[in-house]
Amino acid sequence: MNAITFFTNKREAESAAFDLMDQTASAERPDLLLFYATPKYRGRYQQILEILATRFGNIPQIGGSVDGMIFPSDMRTDGASLVLCYDESARIWVGSDEGEGACESAERLAEKITCKNGIVILHFPLVHVPDMAGSIEFWTRGRYYSFMCRNRSGKYARRFADYCNRNKIIYPAPTILDIVAKRLDYRVPVIGINLMHTEMGFNSPSVFANFKEINNSIAALVIEKPGIEVSYDDIFPAKGKTIEETCKIVKNHFTVVKEFKASFEKNILVSLDDKPPIAAIKDFTGLSKHNREGITSNLGEGHLQAQMPYILIYLSKTTGGIMTHAVGSYYPFDLFPVFFDISDFSEKVFLAYEPFQGKLKDFASSLCTFRNTKGFKFFVMDIGAVLAFEEESIYYRDMVAELFGDNYFGLLTEAPSVYLPPSSVKKESITEVKKNIFFSCSGTDVCFHC
Repeated sequence: MNAITFFTNKREAESAAFDLMDQTASAERPDLLLFYATPKYRGRYQQILEILATRFGNIPQIGGSVDGMIFPSDMRTDGASLVLCYDESARIWVGSDEGEGACESAERLAEKITCKNGIVILHFPLVHVPDMAGSIEFWTRGRYYSFMCRNRSGKYARRFADYCNRNKIIYPAPTILDIVAKRLDYRVPVIGINLMHTEMGFNSPSVFANFKEINNSIAALVIEKPGIEVSYDDIFPAKGKTIEETCKIVKNHFTVVKEFKASFEKNILVSLDDKPPIAAIKDFTGLSKHNREGITSNLGEGHLQAQMPYILIYLSKTTGGIMTHAVGSYYPFDLFPVFFDISDFSEKVFLAYEPFQGKLKDFASSLCTFRNTKGFKFFVMDIGAVLAFEEESIYYRDMVAELFGDNYFGLLTEAPSVYLPPSSVKKESITEVKKNIFFSCSGTDVCFHC
């Protein structure tokens, strides 16, 4: 596959769309279009897509709203990229599902997917922020279920988890990947592009499929051809042979502030040491529960901060790996929804933070697997690397250009997830949270070439 990237950062959405149209006026008809845009165009994505569709509307298209992009000789966090991909030898398909329920939507989409020799790339919001009316309903439900859980009745936490799934507030990445991988008999890699912005606003993030903004939905890109390879890595050490060994590794690698006994139901963290999660960590972090007015104001301006220095570390009882999750004042209620199902995890939870010093290269380690190889490279990196290293992060632009020449495209967004067939697993990764499924809310990167 070969690809050409076109970029615009015009202020108005219509101007940006016509700028891309002008830049691609002499381009040959592609076999696939990728379109990604930053929140600069939030609320106006469909306007751009409709203009692009006047020329490319019968070509498979996928994309979403992200925080940044890396493409030949540039790295941008403000604008939109259109990638024209060419590969007549590949079978390319894009599909989506907009029905009710996050996991149910993934199941319906999985029924549409066929792929025996290739790769599936899923696009979905790791967490979706509804509009103001939907957010108020979510907060009201959260306060009600928090109140009902004070008598330690787990059924209300489960009901809140079911509500979050039914309304597609959270797409639990490991569960979503497993649904699709199982449908394909675990034969092919499945990448999860977990969309979430570092500064969250109402009605975000967005997924684009076949020139339609499918807000709060899931889409899949299938590329079927021999020879596609996937590389996954993370910034963490290998896991231990037992969960006890992994505990020791966690304590050596992270700065552990406190160890808690957790209570949870599905993807709802109910308590830490019998206290509401934020109340339990307040003395160690200075964090406190947000009021609704403050959250509403920040979301309305698109500035609710998702990145936080403190994380909770969960231990998987089935794989001996870990899952990390940023902890912050995201909710105006006591229960704490997380981005994955922790039913099979240990009650032992660590509050910690991780120093990133000296790990600049580690955030992009999967890319080095394909040094000097032919074909198009597509990769996803944790936007946290750019935030952590600030001016130094320009290193990634130069590193990728040196590795791949001019046939690549990369995303800067929430840390990606992946299912890998056994033959593609290269190390005992500590981020293995289900069998051959790898995910963490920070520090992961994935790359494939075709």
